[in-house]
Amino acid sequence: MAVNEMKRSGVPASITLSQGILESGSGNSYLATTGNNHFGIKCGGKWDGAKIYSDDDEKNECFRKYKSVEESYRDHSDFLKNNVRYSFLFELKTTDYKGWAKGLKKAGYATSPTYAEKLIELIERYELNKYDKGSYNIDESKPVVQNTEEQSGSGNVKRPVAVPDNFNVNLNEYEVLSNNNTAYIIIKKDIDISTLAKEINLMPWQIRNYNDLDKNDLIRQGDVIYMKPKKNRAEKGFETHIIQQGETMWTVSQKYGIKLKKLYSKNNIEFGIEPVAGTELSLRKNKR
Repeated sequence: MAVNEMKRSGVPASITLSQGILESGSGNSYLATTGNNHFGIKCGGKWDGAKIYSDDDEKNECFRKYKSVEESYRDHSDFLKNNVRYSFLFELKTTDYKGWAKGLKKAGYATSPTYAEKLIELIERYELNKYDKGSYNIDESKPVVQNTEEQSGSGNVKRPVAVPDNFNVNLNEYEVLSNNNTAYIIIKKDIDISTLAKEINLMPWQIRNYNDLDKNDLIRQGDVIYMKPKKNRAEKGFETHIIQQGETMWTVSQKYGIKLKKLYSKNNIEFGIEPVAGTELSLRKNKR
C-alpha cells in the first residue's frame, strides 16, 4: 500500500510506513484496530465521514474512522498532498526521507519535539528506505536514469527522460517521466485543467501552480505537464537556450522544468514579454 501510494501521490513509502508504525504502535493502537486509522489523523472541519473518539492532546478528541486500512493509507497521502502547509515537501526527492521527516515536524504534523528523529530512526532500523525505490528486491544492475540524446544549443547531450528508479509508474494510462528531477506527463489529447486533475489525482490549483497556467487555460495534446513544482533553474549541462520560431517563454520553461517567473527574472525580461526568435536565454545563471 505504501509503495502504491508513493506512485500515486509522491509521498515516500518509507515516510508512510514509519509514520504508520509510530502513530499506530505497529498497528496495535485503539485507533488502528477499531477505526483503521493508522496515522492519527483527526477529524478536522471538512471531515464528514465516520468518527472515532480517543484521548490525545485533549480528552475525547475526534479522529477519522475508515472502512479499511487501504482507505486510511489513501487518506494519509491525500491529507499531505492537498494541504498547503505540506506543499513544500513535494519539492523534495522521494528518496530524501530525512528531509521529509524534518519537514513534517516543521509543518506541525505532530507536537513531539523529537518526531523527525523518531521517524528517521524507524526508517533506518528497518531499512524502510528500500521501499522508496519501488520494490523490496532492488535490481542494482538496472540504470538509475534512462537517457536519450537530444539536440541542444551546445550539441548532442544526454537528457533524462524516465523516472529515476527501478519501477514503472502509470497514472490512468499516463506514463510518468522525469525532467530536471521533476515528475511530468505528456498530454494525449486536448483537455481542460479540471478534467485532467480528476484523471491524475491532483487538485486543479496544483496543476495551475506547478505549470504556470491560468484558470481557464486549455491544455493541448503533446504539452508537458508537471506533477510537482518546477525548479528555479535548469539541470547542469543546460546553460542556455536559443529561442526558435514559435517558441514562447512558457514552452521553454516547460521544456527545461524551470519556473516561468524565474526564467524571466534570470534574463531581465519583463514578465509577459515574449522575446523574438534568436534570443539567447540563460537557464541557470542570472544574465548580466
